Amino acid sequence: MRLILLLIFLFLSPSAWSMGHLPAQTSESPLIGKAAPDAILPKSDGISSSVIGSRDGKKAILIFWATWCPHCYEEIGFINDNFALIEQKGIKIILIDVGETKDDVINYFSKRQMKQISFIDGDSILQDPYHLIGVPTVIFIDEKGTVQNIAHEFPPDYETYFSVKK
Repeated sequence: MRLILLLIFLFLSPSAWSMGHLPAQTSESPLIGKAAPDAILPKSDGISSSVIGSRDGKKAILIFWATWCPHCYEEIGFINDNFALIEQKGIKIILIDVGETKDDVINYFSKRQMKQISFIDGDSILQDPYHLIGVPTVIFIDEKGTVQNIAHEFPPDYETYFSVKK
């Protein structure tokens, strides 16, 4: 699975997105306007829980990522620096590591002195329901649990992504 994700990542790098091969925002996804798929997954703190349930009825930004991904490194760094500000706006940040182990995530966070908690989707069970084509993938979910937008980078105007773009 890691090899598949790595190959997808190499072929669909952000430079390809900026050249028009893959849009930074993919509002044509079949998930837009539908209930966000859910799963019970373990987290880096050792507790398992519902991914979507963890948003506590708030708007949420799901970020699918991996420790080996250099673009995820940038996105996770931004999240780390702005975590409190984003959550003050009533938006829950939900990190989901794809295809790796709890130890991989804990070591990654430890090396970067990060205090976030991430879900661990070691078996990539959310890959198909979310139509993931690579990481990072950023999913915007409204208060009702409906997918509003999908992007492949954390946009500076992220608050506008909670309205379906047409």
